Amino acid sequence: MAEREFNDGPVGSTRRQPKVDIALLQTFHLVARTGSFSAAARELNLSYQSAANHVRRLEQMYGARLLETEQGSRRVTLTAQGKALHASLGEELDTILSRISVLLHDVRSVLRVGVPQALFHHFFPAILRDFREEAQDIDLAFFERDTLLESMMLEGALDAAVSERSFNQPAITQHELGSYRLALVWPRVWELNLAGGGFDQIIERPFISYEPGQALRTRSVDYLTRRTGRAPRVATSASGSTAVTQIIRAGLGFGVTPDWAVPDNDPEIDKLILHEIEPIRIWFSHTAFLGTNRYIRLLRKVCETHLGLN
Repeated sequence: MAEREFNDGPVGSTRRQPKVDIALLQTFHLVARTGSFSAAARELNLSYQSAANHVRRLEQMYGARLLETEQGSRRVTLTAQGKALHASLGEELDTILSRISVLLHDVRSVLRVGVPQALFHHFFPAILRDFREEAQDIDLAFFERDTLLESMMLEGALDAAVSERSFNQPAITQHELGSYRLALVWPRVWELNLAGGGFDQIIERPFISYEPGQALRTRSVDYLTRRTGRAPRVATSASGSTAVTQIIRAGLGFGVTPDWAVPDNDPEIDKLILHEIEPIRIWFSHTAFLGTNRYIRLLRKVCETHLGLN
């Protein structure tokens, strides 16, 4: 069989470039990721030959061989050009492919939003009410998460998120909504006066905090350790501020929570604003290519109204 010839024409050639079918990129991306035409074909519900043909057509358009097949094996390896193309596609192609059906849907779409549990419980009933006044023709699916929001957005599982983390990812656009202060909180029945900063009387008591890895836990433990010279004894960990405050309300320990998590005149919990700790920023995030989506823009506007806390 004759060898296929690949065009090595100059970069500045005026020859009309063929349009690339996104399905060809998708097939190549999956073959490169799985190392197998068979695995890619199964995921795309194609025949083995169709998957192979997709890659051949892309090679012809690209003007270089992208894959090498090992003799006697169906495993494939990337050529240097294939590695460069696969790296340039990156995670953004997965995100775009996962959202095409929503972007082109002409009937009823779903906007998938990730929010930490406490922010959702405290602020989002009002945010949702205001959003619905202007948009009734879209479904909203909320995911109460914290540490997983960044990875969920990169995987295409979320369209937008409200978080207390800066993601620093080119595929994700972030806008600062506001910030809030942290507060030291404890049961009123302990009858402590901490206004003068005498934390020695509380540091040995059970500390109620967040799950390991959460930003609020790291900041609060670091602050208390610097302030008292002793690390607080974490007795109970919970996933969000709602759970932390309920445990403290039951008299089982003290903690550090967002200022807004405990009302100023709460009958069961006392609090002291920790002005020495840098405020926690709140970010609105969305996948970069959804920046002009009217529902994304509306949700951001409503969140700015309710979460502009500083």
